[in-house]
Amino acid sequence: MKTNRYITVLIAIAIILSASLAISAEKSLYERIGGEKKAREIVSDIWDNHSKNPIVKDRFAKSNPEYVKQRVFEIFAAATGATDVSYGGLDMKAAHTGMNISEMEFNAVVDDVLAACASNGVQQQELNEVLAILWSVRKDIVNSNIITDTLVSSDAPSKPHAHKEEASSSSNKAERDAHYCLKSHEC
Repeated sequence: MKTNRYITVLIAIAIILSASLAISAEKSLYERIGGEKKAREIVSDIWDNHSKNPIVKDRFAKSNPEYVKQRVFEIFAAATGATDVSYGGLDMKAAHTGMNISEMEFNAVVDDVLAACASNGVQQQELNEVLAILWSVRKDIVNSNIITDTLVSSDAPSKPHAHKEEASSSSNKAERDAHYCLKSHEC
């Protein structure tokens, strides 16, 4: 009887130790993406995407590209688990206060980031994790009181979400719009 308890305790300890070793051996998102070299390539592509995106390009037109890329790299690295990179800028809320960023602009930025990641070979699991990180700071960046029109060219067919967003819109509507935007890449 004592031998069975002893074996059971040893098995339990072995399971706990192996689980903790597996957790400590798990690579960070930053490492799984490819570390500094790949993160810098992604950030460069994010800048290029923003510069071409009609929804957000004016926000970056007068910015210093090297300064912005460095700050975005620091944020991206820190948010994805880099241990050798620190972000020296403002938190997301302070950095975006007064910028009056709309849901549409935020969604366009998310699309640009995910496209940059995908074009650099980031796999779906890691893309999902990047999306979760971006979505987690949405409330600190978006001014929910902004009313925007969806961009639709005169020759393009109307989109299901082509209407004014009211300041009182529910988060469910915003989530549906973000999902449509991310899936269709037509925002």
